[in-house]
Amino acid sequence: MKDINATENNLASKFQRFNDKTLENLINQISKIYSSNNLLVLDAVLSPLINSLTNFTKLKELGKFQNIVWLDNELVSIGSSVLAKYASLIVVVPTSSLENINILNKLIHSQPDLHSLKLNIIVKDLKMSFMYQINKVFNGIVNFESILSPEKYQKPISVTSRIKIYNWKTSPIYTDEILVTEINKFNGIDDYFSKPLKQVNQLSEALMQLLFMGIQNGKHDHLFKLRNIYGKGNHSKLLIDQLQNSKIPEFMNENMTTLEIDFYSDVLHSNTDLVVLERNLDFTSCIFNQLNYHGIIDDMFSIKFENIEQLSSNEISKSLANDKLYSQDLKHLNFSSIGLRLNKLAKYIQQQFKTSSAQKNSSSSEPNISDIKQLVSNLGTLSIQQELVKKHTIIGEEVMEKINKNYEQFLTFQNDIFEMDYKSQVAKLREFVNCNYPIEFVLSAILLIGYLNDGISNKEIDWLSLEMQDNYGLEAVFTLEKLIKFKMIRVIHGSSVDFFSSLGFTSQKKKPTTHSQSEFEDDKNVGISGSGDVFRNNYTLINKFWNLHPLDDDESLSQNLTESGSNESTNLLDLYSNPSFTLPGNTVPLIYRFVEALYFRDFLKHKPINNLKRRPNWDNLGVNTMFAGKTIDLNLDNVNDDRSKYLVIVVIGGVTRSELTCFKYLQERFRKQGKTKEIIIVSNGIVNSSKLMQFMSN
Repeated sequence: MKDINATENNLASKFQRFNDKTLENLINQISKIYSSNNLLVLDAVLSPLINSLTNFTKLKELGKFQNIVWLDNELVSIGSSVLAKYASLIVVVPTSSLENINILNKLIHSQPDLHSLKLNIIVKDLKMSFMYQINKVFNGIVNFESILSPEKYQKPISVTSRIKIYNWKTSPIYTDEILVTEINKFNGIDDYFSKPLKQVNQLSEALMQLLFMGIQNGKHDHLFKLRNIYGKGNHSKLLIDQLQNSKIPEFMNENMTTLEIDFYSDVLHSNTDLVVLERNLDFTSCIFNQLNYHGIIDDMFSIKFENIEQLSSNEISKSLANDKLYSQDLKHLNFSSIGLRLNKLAKYIQQQFKTSSAQKNSSSSEPNISDIKQLVSNLGTLSIQQELVKKHTIIGEEVMEKINKNYEQFLTFQNDIFEMDYKSQVAKLREFVNCNYPIEFVLSAILLIGYLNDGISNKEIDWLSLEMQDNYGLEAVFTLEKLIKFKMIRVIHGSSVDFFSSLGFTSQKKKPTTHSQSEFEDDKNVGISGSGDVFRNNYTLINKFWNLHPLDDDESLSQNLTESGSNESTNLLDLYSNPSFTLPGNTVPLIYRFVEALYFRDFLKHKPINNLKRRPNWDNLGVNTMFAGKTIDLNLDNVNDDRSKYLVIVVIGGVTRSELTCFKYLQERFRKQGKTKEIIIVSNGIVNSSKLMQFMSN
């Protein structure tokens, strides 16, 4: 176990270099600004990122500024007499944030007496297209040839005599034990629906930095070499093709000699499996509220770069970054286990206080120390241990308070929805609407009912549109239309329910259309949107085959969750018999099942299918029959075994915290089997139902 933990820590320290490089590049850009007495103008979206990279006090000294203001419409209302006190504004904006540039343009034109005020605009990952837009907004002097010249972006670009643009080049950010590429208020789920090519490019660039992170400054430390590549989805195919046919060959030609390329291609042992999946394979994980500890905290209070944003208590630290109790034990547990866990820890720590002097004088130690004692010994001094238990007790109390106040009825509905027929589900939806439940609950309920029944009848949609307009206003109706446009809701024309459903015997409706589409139909949204209904079978069949609800016995499930709080083990496999503890309704995320099926098939209970090959594969699983989109299976080294050391999982469109916990569960399955395979997750961001609904309502 020590060797495995050492490997994990070693990987984490290596990935921390990405953050260090991102900070170094920011500091380099700020150091090119020579004026004193500056004012920092910051887009609020970037504040958590910068705060996680460094202390703002250090930036103040480096950038020669004392005050910070947000970059929003309120900036324009700041009086010219206030702004005139500063020599320049240091403005930090996200990638392609044209709205911010328009605000700055409005500022300098609405207050002409600020003619001497300089603007130093630092853009995160400045792209040529955005540089063109900036130049156009400010009526700049940069010609088109200069905009297209990559060399120009290595130095500050003068747009006008008082406006300079700086390129803050960033690496993928390592946070919450994964690598993320997108920093915006929706964590990238918005771009998946409207700019999937941007996400594919971001992820392919991040993968290149990951795969070849050992090759820099003349050093050739090959940490990763691809052995197998698996993918499902048209954008997954696009990303894999980009890597294979463009990115990797270009990098090798630019950074390696012919001999080094030959060594890499023919001699170097491959050690990495790559799995690329799309968000549209499973939106249910983004619709449910999450039940694992870090998932429910994120749903209730929002976690950004391991910092809890909206927790009301001021008694405790809201940072989770260096919290060993959180990272080593509580993070991935089902929330119902947390109270018992903390009580047990508190009692043990209290006992430690009483016996600490005796332990100091004793030279003997227990030969078989339990997991919980080992955990406590890792937490630091007794006072630190006590503070951590107090901290998470307060967090747990605030979660419970919010559940009891706002979420209890909706969480109950999510748990019960799989046992309800269509009519009962719609009746509950009507109750939510008539009782003016929060609109995000109503929208989530609509999506869940639609997924489970392969659509919602046009009769119900018509009723919903009218009722939502009356109760929530036109914006809610526009959001409903947006969900339909993005094919998140399938509208069934004709009878509202099938014959058996009308009798209450089943909750499943027939598919309104077949999925035997042409290649053209399958590809037409590639690069335009990641939205779309990729299920070629109804939910009932997919659920049964992939065993998405493995425990039907409520008593067994309750006992499982209760024991997880009292069990001393800190391993998920010892606490939970299957990975169905992260979502309501005892649900296993389908994206997790896709990855798990490559290596294990014992979960296939409805129709057991053995893997006849030693090499991981999706053979005989009906992946093409059940789901639209390209399927990729590349054996790069012509191997017939499962000896890869690393498994890199890429999720286009964002990954949920419930899925992160399930991948942790998979990591432990590998360990139990004696494999030292380490899982590395790369995605555009960490998403949840709040982010999805905020984008759809935007």
